[in-house]
Amino acid sequence: MITRVELKEQVVAVLDTLPEETLAEVASFLEYLQYKLDQHPPQQPPYKPVALGGLWEGVTITDEDIAKVRREMWGDSESVKAGAPSHFTALSSCE
Repeated sequence: MITRVELKEQVVAVLDTLPEETLAEVASFLEYLQYKLDQHPPQQPPYKPVALGGLWEGVTITDEDIAKVRREMWGDSESVKAGAPSHFTALSSCE
């Protein structure tokens, strides 16, 4: 992979081979590129990913833990289960 410095050196080497009358056109093109970048800056990722490997190491989650959390969230009410979409009803029958 080419480094930034090496790329700049290549650009300068090409510039050195161009006739003097073309340098104004090159300068104009560089100004255009700068203008374009100023108008539409490159998109940055909204976040930087973080490695989460080992985050849950040593933690054991049992079926009872899951059932308890479901009861806390949805309650034991049959009306909640009856009004829930079928995939929630199916999950609640796993308890």
